[in-house]
Amino acid sequence: MLDRSQILDCVRIIAWMIGPVLAGYVLWRSVISKQPQGHEKAAKASRILGRLSLIGFAAPMMLLAVWGAAPELEGKMWFLALIGLAVHVAGGAAGWGIARLRREPQALHGVYLMSGACSNVLTFGSITILLLLGTETDPEARSALGQMAIYRLAELPYYFLVVWPVAAVISKRGEDSSMTTREAIRKAFRGPQIAPVIGIVIGAALGQSPFELPENLDGLNQFLVRANVLALGVTVGLGLRRANPVRDWKPCLEMSGIKFLLMPAIGVGLGIAAGLDSTSIQVIAICASMPVAFMAVVGAVLYRLDDERIGSFWLFTTAAVVVVVPALAWVVPRLGE
Repeated sequence: MLDRSQILDCVRIIAWMIGPVLAGYVLWRSVISKQPQGHEKAAKASRILGRLSLIGFAAPMMLLAVWGAAPELEGKMWFLALIGLAVHVAGGAAGWGIARLRREPQALHGVYLMSGACSNVLTFGSITILLLLGTETDPEARSALGQMAIYRLAELPYYFLVVWPVAAVISKRGEDSSMTTREAIRKAFRGPQIAPVIGIVIGAALGQSPFELPENLDGLNQFLVRANVLALGVTVGLGLRRANPVRDWKPCLEMSGIKFLLMPAIGVGLGIAAGLDSTSIQVIAICASMPVAFMAVVGAVLYRLDDERIGSFWLFTTAAVVVVVPALAWVVPRLGE
């Protein structure tokens, strides 16, 4: 059974996950939907907020996280980054596989790939680690968040430079209802999604330099995590105007199996096989158990993919955190024993 503090942690995590999204949806229902050309205005607001998140919050957040974690990048810690990449690749492959087995229209194949590959590690994972792995000696969970940054080293480049453009190409969807490989690659390197990748590169360079992360920046990353959750949450809330998880409950259940069973099993299994320590295994268990990412919805918005099905996947798997987070609160401490 969970004790009172664990229950409160679960409530706080779920509130951070759902609150900003609910705010975005309420904004759509109460304000934007009542205006002329409401759908177009909501789509434009989503794109603006998505760009703000990527450039204004995610880029400096990754710079600081990787800068602080860089000294730990030695020995077996490199396995953590490789495991993170393997988990996301497996999720994307499984998602694409389900789309093919279900004989979904070609336009939805990229949505399944993107949903399986993109997990909400950056936002939900950060909040969950902060609240579940903080200790009396490390209340800000800096060590665990640093390991999360290592786990995610290849994640954002993989999302932005591989998953998003590949999803656009295989869906045969884009700004003009089709997109060539060359156009997708060009958009990947010129769009706002390149900003967090640049942040990772700069952070890694600073981590290998004589300059240490200033102590007065300790609280900045926590602010950026929360600000990013808010910006992305409102973006997703606006994007849920067409989602229908009740209609799509079968594919949503299948996607949930990928996110909450397959991916954590692969991640924890690889971590144990690599001989990583208990804290690393705990970090992997949390990161690999996250729902469909805000970033999947943002990617669908920026590449103009099907926002109905990806919204259903996001809403269904995120609603499932009311079960997943308490399960993690029970399982994760036992992985550290």
